[in-house]
Amino acid sequence: MGGTAATIMRIRSHIAPKRWYSSSDSNNVISRAFQEGDMVIVRECSRGGKQAMIGPLDSTQTYHTRRGVLHHRDIIGREPRDRVASKRREERKEKEGETKALEPNSSSSSSSSNSLFFVHHPTLEEFVLLGKRKCTPIYPKDAAAIVSMLDVGPGDNVLEAGTGNGSLTLHLARAVGSAGRVYTVERNPDTSAHAKMLAGRFQRGRLLGSVAFHVGELSEVFSKIDGSNEPSSQNGLVGEPLPVFDAIALDMPAPWTQLPLVAQRLRTDRFCVCYLPNMSQVIDLVRECRPWPLRVEDVLEVQWRSWDVRTTVVRSGNNFSGDPENPDVAMVCRPTHTPAGHTAFLVKLRKCAAPRSDQAAEPEQEPEPEPETPAAN
Repeated sequence: MGGTAATIMRIRSHIAPKRWYSSSDSNNVISRAFQEGDMVIVRECSRGGKQAMIGPLDSTQTYHTRRGVLHHRDIIGREPRDRVASKRREERKEKEGETKALEPNSSSSSSSSNSLFFVHHPTLEEFVLLGKRKCTPIYPKDAAAIVSMLDVGPGDNVLEAGTGNGSLTLHLARAVGSAGRVYTVERNPDTSAHAKMLAGRFQRGRLLGSVAFHVGELSEVFSKIDGSNEPSSQNGLVGEPLPVFDAIALDMPAPWTQLPLVAQRLRTDRFCVCYLPNMSQVIDLVRECRPWPLRVEDVLEVQWRSWDVRTTVVRSGNNFSGDPENPDVAMVCRPTHTPAGHTAFLVKLRKCAAPRSDQAAEPEQEPEPEPETPAAN
């Protein structure tokens, strides 16, 4: 029995996934302590407290909140879910230039009046929603749906046209893992540089090695693209011929202009997803797909609805909870007041082996008039 347990433990240790955070060299214990350069979520400890993402951490920097000032040096070295106190009196004295000592009758607690904040590492959703933007990102609800529709997994090669803020780029990079590759193309050099900077800051750049950033029109960089980004006198890129992709994501106003490249470079029976804000774009795309071996499999709109489910104290004398042991406690169950609007339509295309014979446009025929029935006598 002991040998079996030891074997199971060895198997589990062998298949355990690698963490993005570093290990301690002294005792080989996984450490998630905050370091300089990390991004951090700070949240007020009070109920309904606000949260924000700060960073990269720098021991000389501070972050000002409505409840005081947080010093980066107080966060560095702390563990996730630790509580960090803000400073109030110290910053006020520096701002007003006070030099006199505190009054003898003033207590130390009133001089500091600190508020507590939880600190933790940002999730990918928090990183996308709270990070700095150059443009509107693909929100996590849509990015997660796109990854599922593309059916990507570890080791896949994915092409993304339209890097934007890098939201979908990070979702795809996490799905393909270190053995896969995401080739992302953006027309705007500043936007591409901003997305690459954000990718380097998320989880200490763990996903950066799985992404190749490229600048230019997709048609220009399509034939020569790799992860080196070394300069060339012709098109700014050097590298090996473009691979055949396991999935393609198009975030551009007119994705139908790239259908010849999609049909050529997408593996048979694999998927391309187009991110389109307007239904008129969806209609144009469906029409343009007819001559190509691309079948429209799905068109969907993702809607998330968050609910507020919690306990509360009934202030009246009535027992709304129905619990005789806690007559003053009730449950709140209602949708949150967070606005939920339309973002985009997701169009899923499947690559067929060859153009289908039934894809050719057929002229519409007017329906034959129905025969008139004789009136009853």
